[in-house]
Amino acid sequence: MGIDVKKIYKTTWEHYLIAKKNVEEQRRMFEHSAVSAISDVIPDFEADKLEFGSYDKGNFAVLFVDMRDSTARAQAIGAEKTFLTMHIYLTALLEVVKHYHGKVIDIMGDGLMVFWGGREAREKENMVKTIAIQNAGLCGRDMLIIREQVINEIIQKENLGANINIGIGVTFDSVIVTKIGIPSAYDVKAFGDCINVASKYSNKVNNQVKVSRKVREEWPKSKGGKISFAPVQGEDAYILS
Repeated sequence: MGIDVKKIYKTTWEHYLIAKKNVEEQRRMFEHSAVSAISDVIPDFEADKLEFGSYDKGNFAVLFVDMRDSTARAQAIGAEKTFLTMHIYLTALLEVVKHYHGKVIDIMGDGLMVFWGGREAREKENMVKTIAIQNAGLCGRDMLIIREQVINEIIQKENLGANINIGIGVTFDSVIVTKIGIPSAYDVKAFGDCINVASKYSNKVNNQVKVSRKVREEWPKSKGGKISFAPVQGEDAYILS
């Protein structure tokens, strides 16, 4: 089942109105509390069960999404409109991630890193490799739809500056997970070439989803499928559409 654009618009609009009310009333920004750091949701790994300096491996589909020219945009519209914009932008993208059962590993200012797959997902949700890859790719594709039909619709409606453009990268491969820090301050971090590549892909495209060869090769085959992959000239990568 595809994403419900109207539902995501409604949720995003409601979040925006709350943020707008707080700005107008000059109240402090929202405070979000959590039992652990957001990066401690890496599937199959828990901070309190890892030893400092130890590491483990897992295979994941990785998605990076990043806003284009966010610094220049923030300077042009100012702090208040940037604050309101981010509540629209991140809320809408996170609704798409939720629809495709992704695990948000990190929120980096105006970007997201999301994982699919791993042993736990296979055992509990039957999310085999091909499904993890497909969910990641479809999530990226639908983020582009939501950018146009939700994010920019509200931004224009509320006069919050120029339309937002994004870049999306998707890969699949082995990821190393390790616990870094000291007992009073630590986090679980993921490292791997596929993470770096997904990040670089997201930085090189504008309103497109760029994927690795492995994503293209492992994509589920179906007769009359609506997803296509266009080779990127000079690179071992593809544009998903």
